Amino acid sequence: MRRAISLTVLSALAGLAQAQDTNSFDCNQFLKFGTDIAKTRAAFQQSPETMAWNWFVCLNQFSPTQASNRVWETMKPSDQVYLPDGAAPGAYASPVPPPAEVLTQARTLGMDLNRTFHNLNATQQVDGLALHMGGAVPATQKGNPVRFQLLMGQDTFDYIVQRKVYNMNGQAALPDNLDFPATAWELKAAWLWIGSDTTYRQTLANDGYYIGQAYYEQDGTYQVGYAALSGLHVVNKLDANWVWTTFENVNNSKYTVTNAPTPTPMTNTTGPTPAAKPVNVSFQASNPTLSKYELIGVEFQPVTQVLANSQLESAFQNTSSCLACHGTAAYSNDKGYYNFAMKQDGGIVYPTTPLPASDFEGYKKLDFVWSLKRAQWQR
Repeated sequence: MRRAISLTVLSALAGLAQAQDTNSFDCNQFLKFGTDIAKTRAAFQQSPETMAWNWFVCLNQFSPTQASNRVWETMKPSDQVYLPDGAAPGAYASPVPPPAEVLTQARTLGMDLNRTFHNLNATQQVDGLALHMGGAVPATQKGNPVRFQLLMGQDTFDYIVQRKVYNMNGQAALPDNLDFPATAWELKAAWLWIGSDTTYRQTLANDGYYIGQAYYEQDGTYQVGYAALSGLHVVNKLDANWVWTTFENVNNSKYTVTNAPTPTPMTNTTGPTPAAKPVNVSFQASNPTLSKYELIGVEFQPVTQVLANSQLESAFQNTSSCLACHGTAAYSNDKGYYNFAMKQDGGIVYPTTPLPASDFEGYKKLDFVWSLKRAQWQR
């Protein structure tokens, strides 16, 4: 116990020291880790939390090629990669435009057609449940689900296309395990739906939420409007076990609730970690537009650990480990995808310690990328 405490203190002190100068990081080519990946790895090892915040800041700068969007908004959404009937995706730099009905509604609402429209096509978390809005949200939004999306960087996309694993046929034909490049990135975003309510939109903006343009399909009709970014997983393969970082807005407990019979405010029970807290303070002070977001923590070591985002792993935070769960990403032609849900005391829990290699005999490992599970068979 004494050793564990000392390591935590040392990590926090390292983060505090590194965070003293939060404006020295060069965002140029950060998705490629600059010109020297070894230097980036060394800086990451010195303070993972500082590097996580540097990435978050860079991702939230305006894109040099799409000036109306943040850098991360230009990444490829998974629904444009894993296509119906297993079709091959289009080029990374050629985004699929929103449906005509979405654009028609957007014009009526006076929205910016040059900005990204996020397709918020998911509401289920890993456990099959939804996180619901409540508390200070308008009456029309209470009980509605928080919505999610997955995005990937170009090197992630290029590798998926190269290995032809964008459909199930390609995954079934894999001769060996996948091994994504070190510059692979994936993001998972959680959004509070706003719609066209301008008062609610301003309330969330005042609480430091990033407001994006979005749509989703419901019962054959498109809902179009605005949404507020409540949580963001930022993941890359700087380390062989990937690096797992997660951010969320500090005001989420005002707008999201538990699924208890009498709902209570949704809070994060896993962080911010001691090492993240001083780094949060420093970066929040020097980045006003991101000051209401906080880093919950970072995972990269294959040890027993728990880390969750209250918006993305709401009801199972105490058994949530990004690294351990994604480490089970594997496919077998005989058994299908590896099932990492484990029965315990009449319920379901998820691994918080990486599973042994022997558990994956007969499987092809998918290198931590569970988004591949969205692939369909080619018809």
